[in-house]
Order: sequence, then structure tokens, then C-alpha cells
Amino acid sequence: MPINLLKEWEREFRSTAKADDLVLFRDHLKKLGLPDKPKYLLEGTILAVRACCAYASIDGRAYDDFLAMQRYNPASHGQTKYFLTFKLCQKAFARILTPEKIHHCLDLADLYGHPWHKYKVCGYHEIWVTRSDGKALTAREKGRLDEEVTNDLRYDYSEDELSLWFDDSTIEGGLRVCVYDVGEEEND
Repeated sequence: MPINLLKEWEREFRSTAKADDLVLFRDHLKKLGLPDKPKYLLEGTILAVRACCAYASIDGRAYDDFLAMQRYNPASHGQTKYFLTFKLCQKAFARILTPEKIHHCLDLADLYGHPWHKYKVCGYHEIWVTRSDGKALTAREKGRLDEEVTNDLRYDYSEDELSLWFDDSTIEGGLRVCVYDVGEEEND
């Protein structure tokens, strides 16, 4: 992984977020009904982007386009279609920007098993999917996203290992995905 490219991205991301006083992140969390902790979203996002780049590199895929899409202000990249906001096991949040086909830029199964050493936890328990343009997800999009998320996670985890639950009523116009190990009680 070209460390300099990632370091430059992080420097620019932090600088832009600081200049905005994290207002975009604060608004994003509010829209999702999540705690007003934009610094947690900033730190979690940086860790998740690093992880996505590492997994792309391991798979022999370039991540330049993915990294270019990961902007603090999503309006600065025209290819962004969705925000995927992850709840990192009660410790932080992460926001990943994706094109229409989310599997083209990240592997949800890899992130589900990823160790977040900083927080002493592994993976995530929830994903909120919303459109970057602020419009509501259509029924067709929800169905496609449901299928895409399921296929990604089921490639690595069977139904005996992992449970999925999709909810389109928690966030107006969005989709909430709950993910947890079978036998683990769902923590909210």
C-alpha cells in the first residue's frame, strides 16, 4: 500500500473536517439518529478507509479511485452514490462513500471480521445506507442493496455463523442493516 498516498489523503481529510468544525459529520449523525460524536465518526472513518485500502491491496486491486471518493465533503466527488455508515461495536462510527455498486470498492465481510485495535473490538454491528444526494432510497434500490449486502456477507459467512436483519423504517429514506454472529444477542 503506498503509504504516502494514504497519509496525504488522511492529512487532507482531517484538515477539511477541522476547517468545517465537523459540521457535516455532526449533521450526518443527527440525520441517522446517532449520538452527536463527530470526532468518533472522523476517527472511525479514517480507520475504516485504511482497512478498505489494505484489503484492496491484499486482493491485488488498486484503491486510488476508492481513496479519491473518500472526501469529507461528498459533494467534491461526483461518483458518490451512497453513504455507508458503520457502527463499530459501540466504540465509534465510520462513513464510507461508495458508487452505485458498493461491492466495487469495499468488502463488507472483510470489514465485519476486521480488528479495530484502537477500540479493542472486531467488526461492526450495524450499517446505515443512505443516498449521498439526500433523496430517499427507492424500493428497487432497497431490494438491490439488500441483495448486494447479503451476497457479500454470505460469500464468507454462512447462515449458521452470521445473522442479517434489514430495516427500512428506522431511518426515513434509508436502510439499516443489523449484523451479528449467530448465538450472540443483538446489542442496540
